[in-house]
Amino acid sequence: MVSRFFLRGLIVDYRSALARRGIVSRLPLWYIPFMKVRAIQFSPTLGNIEKNMGLHVSHISRAIADGRELIVFPELSISGYHLKDIACEIAQKKDGSQWREFENLSKKIDIIIGAPLEEDAGIIYNTALYFSRGKWRHTHRKVQLPNYGMFEERMIFKPGDEFRTFKIGTMTAGILICREILFPMLAYLYFIQKTDFLIGISNSPQRGIGKDGISSFQLWETMGYVFSQFYQQNYLFVNRVGFEDGIGFGGGSFFARAGQGICQKAKYIDEDMLDAEIRPADVRRARLSSNYLRDEQPQLVLKELQRILYA
Repeated sequence: MVSRFFLRGLIVDYRSALARRGIVSRLPLWYIPFMKVRAIQFSPTLGNIEKNMGLHVSHISRAIADGRELIVFPELSISGYHLKDIACEIAQKKDGSQWREFENLSKKIDIIIGAPLEEDAGIIYNTALYFSRGKWRHTHRKVQLPNYGMFEERMIFKPGDEFRTFKIGTMTAGILICREILFPMLAYLYFIQKTDFLIGISNSPQRGIGKDGISSFQLWETMGYVFSQFYQQNYLFVNRVGFEDGIGFGGGSFFARAGQGICQKAKYIDEDMLDAEIRPADVRRARLSSNYLRDEQPQLVLKELQRILYA
């Protein structure tokens, strides 16, 4: 009898061979033990699209050579964060030169980037863009735009207004951008859409140094625990590093496996990359062990929200 471990080895070798040839495997879910994902924790240069594009291409090329199937960059990875008056000059446009290059690169690997996006003339969004199989496939427009202290996003961007899932291979996926991660109800919207893989991209500064370390790191990691344990989602958090206008970004990207909590971390402060294996089987196992999704009552939540809001 052929052991399942031997068969799994054959599948993994086959998927790796396809990846080296620039082919992303689209085998059915039951046949795929995991997806090989890479998170890039780096420091983009503010406003320098050409330089940042070069960094993206370099990381993507290396990930393809290493047999990765999905690569994820932080929030506003193509532009830098403190855009202010230059946002209108460097905002990406559909079918622009960088857009077409990402589409071309996505013939060999799936790609998620962060970018300012001008969809209608003069209207710019803070977005996450997903490219796969040679085409743009999904846009998430950031809804929660901070506008206090060091943050001025509402002065630059229009907020989005929806949280739609999309497919990465055979997995149902969703994206949150930075401050959205801190609102558990937003991840809940993905939970009730039966999301297998939740991705959070961020430009989070390092703040709040105390006896237990930097409090901002603890905040993001707490949310990762919640999403993986209570929403039974494989959760990948990708944060940037570096400095802009005297503000330091903290890194600390991590992967939290469904039902298990954080199992891998990138470095704090420094550039790094994190390789993770996203296993759909972990989501099934977590749902069976807790039954939170089975017992959830979204109709009751909707009824109570209507009562509270419109009483």
